[in-house]
Amino acid sequence: MTSSLFGIYTAQRALTLNQSVMDLISNNISNMNTPGYSKQRAELSQLTSGNFSSLPIKATQDGLGAIISDISRNRDIYLDNYYRRESAQYNYYKELNSNANLIEDITSELDNSGINNTLSSFYEALSYLATNPTDIVARNNVVQSALELTTTMNSVYTRLEDLRTSLVGDYTDPSTLDSSKLNIALGDLNDKLNSVAELNESITLSSSQGSIPNSLLDERDLLLDEISSLIPVDITSHSNGSVTLSIGATNLVSGSEQTGFFNAVSGDIDNPAIVQIENGTGGVLVSDASSVIGSGQIAGILEMGGSEANKLTIKSVMDELDTLAYSVADAFNAIQQNGRYIDDSVDPPELSNNTSNPIDAAQPLDADPLLFFVDDAGTFPAGSAGFAKIITVNDAIISNPYQIAAADAGFVGVEFSETGDGTNALLMSKMRDDSSIAGLSGATSEQFITNMVGEIASKANSIKNNFDIKEAVSNQVSLQRNMVTGVNLDEEMTDLIRFQRSYEAAARIFNVLDENIKTILNMVN
Repeated sequence: MTSSLFGIYTAQRALTLNQSVMDLISNNISNMNTPGYSKQRAELSQLTSGNFSSLPIKATQDGLGAIISDISRNRDIYLDNYYRRESAQYNYYKELNSNANLIEDITSELDNSGINNTLSSFYEALSYLATNPTDIVARNNVVQSALELTTTMNSVYTRLEDLRTSLVGDYTDPSTLDSSKLNIALGDLNDKLNSVAELNESITLSSSQGSIPNSLLDERDLLLDEISSLIPVDITSHSNGSVTLSIGATNLVSGSEQTGFFNAVSGDIDNPAIVQIENGTGGVLVSDASSVIGSGQIAGILEMGGSEANKLTIKSVMDELDTLAYSVADAFNAIQQNGRYIDDSVDPPELSNNTSNPIDAAQPLDADPLLFFVDDAGTFPAGSAGFAKIITVNDAIISNPYQIAAADAGFVGVEFSETGDGTNALLMSKMRDDSSIAGLSGATSEQFITNMVGEIASKANSIKNNFDIKEAVSNQVSLQRNMVTGVNLDEEMTDLIRFQRSYEAAARIFNVLDENIKTILNMVN
């Protein structure tokens, strides 16, 4: 009787074990498309009575069947760390590439609305004015083409400025930092760090109670993947199941506590936003974390919004536009103020009797020629910073194009009636081929634009190449990791059939033993 009951207990354990494994297989299949899910495996081991008999007939009862000793997750720590390192690099170049494409779109010279095209139209209008200085239509054409040029510069600069503000805010308006991409990313990062701390606590408690917190571990691993896409975080695992996260020498999560909080504060014109790491009470642990955030999406945002030398940044392009606008305007104004305009307040109109260089000092003097290019306040600034955003044509010249100083003021014997002189307008048009304009590094104004756009394209292409490389590596590592952690439907179906057959066999044994007991009971009766 003892032998038969012993067999029933073993068969019952076999039924329970095989049913549990099939339940686990069903769970794997159900989660095969769940982000972050790791395939789980039932680790089986023998169960023995501990009494090892020397008699073979009794030794058959030393084994009590099999038990599930653990439910393990398919993970590879090396591949996890490798993937997270590559993810940080990939997302860094992804952010750079996205913004480099936007910069190229904004500064594109492929259509007829670019700066180079409007500058060319401006020079052509001046050439026509040089041969038709008394033609009011020719003068209006110069004014209109100049307005198109300045409006295009304003537009390109403003779009670049808006792009930069959307990334890192405007240091002159701290409120813009709150809605910036950087601040949103830092808020997301802080939330994820806090979630890791909470999961550390849950995992530690669950493990201490003998539970298997696989779902919590999967959730935390997914968070670690997401954090690594934002910053290059160092991860240290501990025997109690918790992890410590750090960047550089600063701990961000330790046990169940978030010890490092990221915060963006306003900076200066070169770096509108500065990322700090603070403790829980707001004390500053790292005053400028940019040096330790070398990869990840946040590093890409900081680089594009900053002003690092020899890198493609939004500010570097804005500075180039300022240089172009200021240099061309300054050189043009110098020629304008060294000429004579037509005084149309008298009849017939005559050349201006400039105060600083009169034709006849005995005659009533006229004001010296006006500045042609000015800022939005009607003056010419002392420096180029931000000038491309506010460059415009003098309102007085827009109202009266006769104020364009097309005539030369320098030659001897000029008469008031010589309004047909276009010598100074010719000098203005020859600026097109002038490679000595201060600030343009030996290039003509049109060459300067071409060089600027070419340099942007070259740096953007370099970023694109690095992005393609990192994308390919990241995808390859992700595929390798998924082969370990992911659910393979063919494998699961094979295991399902295997344990189904084992279950059927255990059930058959159970039925046979049941029949044996019935036979014994009938014999007794």
